[in-house]
Amino acid sequence: MRLITLLITSILLVWLAVAALVFFVARHEVEEVYDANLAQNARIVQALLLHEAEEEKKIQQQIREVMEELKTKQLDTFPRLAALLDKYTTDPGKERIELVEAVQEAAHDYDSRQFFVARYADGSILMNSRSAPTAAVAGDGLADSHDGERRWRTYSLSDEPSGFVVQVGEALDLRRELVSHITGNTLMPLLAALPLIGLLVWFSVGGSLASLQHVAKSVALRAPGATEPIDIGNSPKEIESLLHALNALFGRVAAAINRERQFTADAAHELRTPLAALKTHLQVARAQSAEPKTIRSLDQALEGVDRATHSVEQLLLLARADATQVKSMLTKVVDLRELSVTVVSTFSQQAVDRGIDLGVQAPQRVMVAGDMTALEIMLRNLVDNALRYTPAGGEVTVSAGMGEMGAWIEVADDGVGVTAEERDKILQRFHRGSKEQTLGAKGSGLGLSIVQRIVDLHAARIKIADGLNGKGLSVRIQFSDASDAPRYPG
Repeated sequence: MRLITLLITSILLVWLAVAALVFFVARHEVEEVYDANLAQNARIVQALLLHEAEEEKKIQQQIREVMEELKTKQLDTFPRLAALLDKYTTDPGKERIELVEAVQEAAHDYDSRQFFVARYADGSILMNSRSAPTAAVAGDGLADSHDGERRWRTYSLSDEPSGFVVQVGEALDLRRELVSHITGNTLMPLLAALPLIGLLVWFSVGGSLASLQHVAKSVALRAPGATEPIDIGNSPKEIESLLHALNALFGRVAAAINRERQFTADAAHELRTPLAALKTHLQVARAQSAEPKTIRSLDQALEGVDRATHSVEQLLLLARADATQVKSMLTKVVDLRELSVTVVSTFSQQAVDRGIDLGVQAPQRVMVAGDMTALEIMLRNLVDNALRYTPAGGEVTVSAGMGEMGAWIEVADDGVGVTAEERDKILQRFHRGSKEQTLGAKGSGLGLSIVQRIVDLHAARIKIADGLNGKGLSVRIQFSDASDAPRYPG
């Protein structure tokens, strides 16, 4: 998404740059063409009207010559001719050419935004258009002026011998309209093509990154403990180096995990044998001893050996749970009702010895995807904890069923339970409750952490609540619904 956004943003910025370039180029070209037209029109008007002014001077000169030839006596003979000639010589005036009304009326809106004016050397007007500004522009050449209503672009051209001046001009808004029109017509196809370009970029980039998304999806669906190399066969060449680095990292992680698991398993196995031998020797010594103090000391030693043996067994179970592969779990089906009956039967004698009512509530079969051995370890730890921390005369119930969110299995008791503050901590390794909560039971603090690990491997959830009759503790394992369960690649 970020790549597509960057590409579309870059295209948009380029389009804006092109739009600015088109605008400035169009304005430059329009100004050059229109300025050239103004200069050309000024020369044409000057050529036409300067001829009229020169003809007027020539006629006046001829009249003076005629009057000199006729002399005063002859002019007296023709009074009307004398009066006419005298008028041109004494008060010649200047010719004023008026455009006819039909020409003065603007035939188009553009006519009102163009003007021309021709002036004599003294500033009097020989000829002008109705839209011409009243103020004269000083100096020859191009200039900008303002008459209070519009801004004009003018070109002035003067004749040095006669002082005759011609000015032509046009409103600047005429040029702006033309520039806008040219820019709009040029950019409109590009603007219309922007959505199409965006779609093409979207589909092109999306298609090109499909293989990358496939790799990302396969990595996202990997099991939490999966360290198998990623298949590089169909991956994009651009990320092959990244995939090689990830595979190397997975290899190092797998080696470290295997070393840790192997060490835990080896250490537990090595400890079990000497502990068993030590227990045997202590039992023999107790049987042969008659001293009460010695017997008490040997009983405490036997209790310590039992605790150590239990811790070693829990470490073995934890190592096995860590070594379990999620891939193999999801290819098997486990009946939670059958599992509950099996585990409860295993602890039935221990429950009878302690005076605890241990039972199963599973009216129908409940099938889940998982590993039978791992789930049995999980349930054994839950039942063992419940029996350890439930006083004599108490009750422990193992339930299994199917709800709206999927299959579940629960172990509940009516013992002393766990405070709300402790419930977030009991799943941590080596954490044990207070002496009042444990009823003096000896444990390693690994049972529920093993349960948590197996639950994580099965993509399930743990819910801890009050137990039977509002007392004790209940631990429910909620398995994912079939539609929500993760599908790790096989």
